[in-house]
Amino acid sequence: MKGVVGISLSGKFKCSLSLLKNLKTIRVAVMGRKVNALALCIGLDKIGVLDFLEEPRTLSEVSSFIGNVKREDVLRELLEVLVDESVLVKQNAHYKVNRAEVERLHEMRRSGNMMFRDSEPLLSGFEKVLYEIMVDVLRGAGFDFVAPEVATLFYIQTASEAYGLGRRLLLELGGGKASLKGRKILDLGCGFGVEPITILNYLEFDCHLVCADFFPNVVDECMHAEVKVNGESKRLKDLENVEFVKLDPSMRKPFPIPDEYVDAVFSFQVLHWSSHPQEIICEAARTMKSKGTFMTATPMKKREKSTTTDVIVKLLGGNKTYSEEELKGFFEEAGLKKYSFFLSNFAIAVKN
Repeated sequence: MKGVVGISLSGKFKCSLSLLKNLKTIRVAVMGRKVNALALCIGLDKIGVLDFLEEPRTLSEVSSFIGNVKREDVLRELLEVLVDESVLVKQNAHYKVNRAEVERLHEMRRSGNMMFRDSEPLLSGFEKVLYEIMVDVLRGAGFDFVAPEVATLFYIQTASEAYGLGRRLLLELGGGKASLKGRKILDLGCGFGVEPITILNYLEFDCHLVCADFFPNVVDECMHAEVKVNGESKRLKDLENVEFVKLDPSMRKPFPIPDEYVDAVFSFQVLHWSSHPQEIICEAARTMKSKGTFMTATPMKKREKSTTTDVIVKLLGGNKTYSEEELKGFFEEAGLKKYSFFLSNFAIAVKN
């Protein structure tokens, strides 16, 4: 079928069983929404909105309370997703906090639930600084690729076990060791080093890795990250099979990478943060050889209605999450005509 790359059903089944066995839950998406709901509650609590909603309030009243809100559409989205998660109750266009549900979310955090534990950087980030960025966004601030402090926080969060499993699953879906060993791979959004180290270990160091990111401090930290090679600690920048590239977050400049330079591109949890997803995918495709594989993980929407994930992305200066149809359009425009989607988070596309 046109537009579908060959990931066998048996391969998908094997990968999904492995992932779900390790995560010990089939409620990952639901729990992720709950984590984000608590993060939003923390943010609203920090700016006094939850206390303000002890009495029923209209959208306009909440907007006036926050002050100078220019993105009332995002504020409405925020309140509505919290209604969906039972954190707020809506009646006659008035919103009121449901303290019992807020406390239940806090209790889930205290209980050590894996999803909440792995998302602790996000939750503590909202307690310390992210609530300020949330207000800035509501008041009209814009970013090409989120604020640097937000990117830094999420790079730290993605060092968790759950994200590590996700990376390995994406590599399996992208062909696994049989297809990726000995190849040149662009790690698009390499972070502080956890991601390239995961790729190197997965491929038993049998690859050439191009580590690329949108922030110079992140690239520098990645260069100095240490990895065990034959029992010896080495910095990534000292490995002969690893190189580093700084990308322009505004995408006004192309990637400083030659045409058809790599065999595959690995992009984990990047696209929804950038305001330029089409440009990123086109540039990734340009750097790939014919028959090259583009592997990406990004939350995919199955419905038009927003979720807490959508709102978190927007309130932290990111762009949005996408549907499979939107991603298909990006792939087609970039010349990636064969593609497949998996678990509402993973996509594989092949260059003609």
